[in-house]
Amino acid sequence: MIAALVVVALLVVSAGRGYVGAEAQIDAWLDANGVLSNLSSTVDAVERDGARAMLTKRGQELLAEARAKRAAARRQLETMKAWSALLATLAIVFAGVAASTLRAGLRERTRLAAQLAAEQNHDALTGLPNRRFFGEWLSFAIANARRERRHVGVLFIDITGCVAVAELHGGPAAEALLVEVARRFRAAAREGEVFARLGASEFALATPEAQDTREMSLLAQRLRDALKDPAQAPLADTPIGTSIGVALFPEDANDSAGVMAAANAAMFAARRAGRDHVAFNAMAA
Repeated sequence: MIAALVVVALLVVSAGRGYVGAEAQIDAWLDANGVLSNLSSTVDAVERDGARAMLTKRGQELLAEARAKRAAARRQLETMKAWSALLATLAIVFAGVAASTLRAGLRERTRLAAQLAAEQNHDALTGLPNRRFFGEWLSFAIANARRERRHVGVLFIDITGCVAVAELHGGPAAEALLVEVARRFRAAAREGEVFARLGASEFALATPEAQDTREMSLLAQRLRDALKDPAQAPLADTPIGTSIGVALFPEDANDSAGVMAAANAAMFAARRAGRDHVAFNAMAA
């Protein structure tokens, strides 16, 4: 579409230039041949030679014919000028349409690129960051914490009871449960903390303000309380619990992959211990 508009605009401009060239050629021809001045000189010469009565009339006829031809050429020239102006206007219009279409195309490409980036970094169901984004953010947070000699805490959370909801009410009900869990986790997050959905019924939280295991225990309890808030409707008509694994940088690992592996191992330890347990990496077997 854009290429076609550009080609049309170029053709219109080319045609306009052709008319301008024709105008210049007509003027040059008229000036070079000197039609009126040559005929006038011829008539004057004939009159001086004594054939005034006959040739003067003929000369006048020739002069009138030359004038008529010149007038016709001028009319043709004015027509060409009008066409040239019209084509120039059309060229401007087509160029404007082409530019507008190009800008619209660029905006659409930018929108699609932003949408693709969002889809690559966020979970389609809950809108939370996904595992990829979480790992990248954690790497950045650990790099800063290493320079500033701070801690970074990570919690892996498995929501237990989702399978029972799916079996009793179907897959859409289980998905609605996960969406509500994500909403409550997001509402419970403090500034600077990042929640993510890692997959299935597993979530994660990273906090750059962790100090020790006691603070991480309090954070885990805050998340459990958010899911069992008596001021809100129950998540489901079947028991819903959490298995939470905790890891700390630099105590449990020295990089993001190691911290995530430690938190994952602790989560499995909590799951083995039963519903609503919290386990630290040091306790994971």
